[in-house]
Amino acid sequence: MKTKLSLVALALGAVACGGDEPGRVDVSGAAVDVVVTSPVRSGAMTTYAAEVRSERSVDIATRMSGTVRQVHVDLGTRVRAGDLLISLDADDVAARVRAARAAFALAEKNHGRIERLAEEGAASTLELDRSLAGLEAARSALAEAEAQEAYVVVRAPFDGVITARRVDAGDLANPGVPLLSMVDPGAIKIVADLPGHLVGSFQEGAEVEVELVGAGGPVGARVIRVVPAVRSQGRTFRLEARTDVLLEGAYPGAYARLGVPADDATSSWIPADAVVERGQLRGVFVVEDGVLRLRWVRLGVQRAGAVELLSGPGGELQVVRRPGVGLSDGLPVGTVREETWALGEAAGEEMGR
Repeated sequence: MKTKLSLVALALGAVACGGDEPGRVDVSGAAVDVVVTSPVRSGAMTTYAAEVRSERSVDIATRMSGTVRQVHVDLGTRVRAGDLLISLDADDVAARVRAARAAFALAEKNHGRIERLAEEGAASTLELDRSLAGLEAARSALAEAEAQEAYVVVRAPFDGVITARRVDAGDLANPGVPLLSMVDPGAIKIVADLPGHLVGSFQEGAEVEVELVGAGGPVGARVIRVVPAVRSQGRTFRLEARTDVLLEGAYPGAYARLGVPADDATSSWIPADAVVERGQLRGVFVVEDGVLRLRWVRLGVQRAGAVELLSGPGGELQVVRRPGVGLSDGLPVGTVREETWALGEAAGEEMGR
């Protein structure tokens, strides 16, 4: 019995005297070489919800009533200016054109006959004037009928994409009622409704940042329009911006973020490639006393290949860049190479790949 009690005491003593600090994992393995960098300070950005819209969008309607004979496009169809979109039943219009042409030919012959009689003195000036007026009226009626003939087909007003189709063959088209909608995806702008207290903070040409949700980092943009009026509903005002950078996925209706500099504020930023994820937690590796340590962080907005560091390692600690999947807390560190970086560097590297 005494022997068993001694063994238990020895085991408890070994646990109590363990050298590992609570919360740290001692992982044995070969030393790893790492590249580290220091956070940089830069102006903080405040982001607002925005939307991609087209500067050229239109609801397409016809100027005459008629039955739709054929719809030549569908949702998503890309069209060029002048392409045929919709054909209406043209039988009634064609009949009116034939009648107008016949009436014009008769008026032309009648006027010619009266004109010859007037030259011979057999027709009065009044009869000549009446025949001339009849000829001009028939000419105008023919021009009107031929103009109606052009309305039986609907054509694209510019290059673009069909975004809505509201009719099918056999439907009745009425003047002014939209049949199709289309936009020009190449003429996009970013539209945001900002808090009313910022209404005097922006002028046309001011620099901002825009970022498509789920489509990479932000890019520079410039303000093209500010509506200097705060709406009573929501207490917001409208701001529009445009970028010269071709944004992947920048289609009208896509969600975006508009970033504006915060007033006299600076934040710490680290390269986005230094962040590691463990489930729903995010952290960075740092080197402490020749050992890798994983420190959890709270991050803010992402900007030009960097991410805002809201809370995390203090002091002058440096973060490990591009940590491999094999790194873990407690690994010994071999060679440490320090690397400098600047905001936008990581984004530039990705674009260059």
